Amino acid sequence: MFDIFEDYARQAEQEEKKSSDGSAAGSVVSSQSYGSYSSGETIYAVSVGGSLLIEQKPSSSQIAKLAEKISSLHREGYKFALVVGGGKVARNYAASAKALGANNFVQDELGIMITRANALLLVQALEAAHEEVLTDVKKAKHVLEQGKIPVFGGLMPSFTTDAVAALVAEELGGVFVNLTNVDGIYSLDPNKSPRAKFFETLSYDKLLSLMKLSESKPAQNIVLDLPCCLILKRSRIKGIVMNGFELENFEAMLKGQDFRGTVIEEPYVTEEEAED
Repeated sequence: MFDIFEDYARQAEQEEKKSSDGSAAGSVVSSQSYGSYSSGETIYAVSVGGSLLIEQKPSSSQIAKLAEKISSLHREGYKFALVVGGGKVARNYAASAKALGANNFVQDELGIMITRANALLLVQALEAAHEEVLTDVKKAKHVLEQGKIPVFGGLMPSFTTDAVAALVAEELGGVFVNLTNVDGIYSLDPNKSPRAKFFETLSYDKLLSLMKLSESKPAQNIVLDLPCCLILKRSRIKGIVMNGFELENFEAMLKGQDFRGTVIEEPYVTEEEAED
């Protein structure tokens, strides 16, 4: 799996070389709409941000709202695999462990435990959830075949739950959906900068360029981490980032209606543009 990092490094070197000799070519996005997506038999690997479920303590009402929406959509025939994050609780545990002298590996291990506890809470509220929190991506397909919803927490140190959801999407040939506490991907933190630019669409390369300066730290709090982005790119997995508190917007996306969020995929280029 680590070849994705080697490929990324080689690509970065090639991009820098192109930039230096002025031969870099820009990608062109067509005017087609990216604001809808038809489900069909698509499996949605949904990364559920811990911030959606956990405030100072677990929010039973938020967990119930999300579970009811997922359960309702599941009854309609939509297929999901869920991966639950750690949120502020995981970050607090990591910070405390660091203060006590724990290394990054131990901090990550604590975070993984928190994500699995959060995932188990969500399992209790989902009517069709598999009864155990999964730790093996390859088991998701079998659970889906039983008509159940597979639910994961974290899997391994240095990997965020977003990256886990990307792996699940890759294994299942599905769509990656990130439900977070902002309505998509911005150039800067929208909660801190009024100059933050919202992206309706992003190519894989543009997404990676935004992640270049992001560091992989225990319990990090960024929209998507680098491993997640690399997995999306290597298998051309369609990704959607949207606000998980706005569940009607989430449903609109699934049902092919207009929605607010960032769509990650290769830009559409016309034949004329490709020839140029």
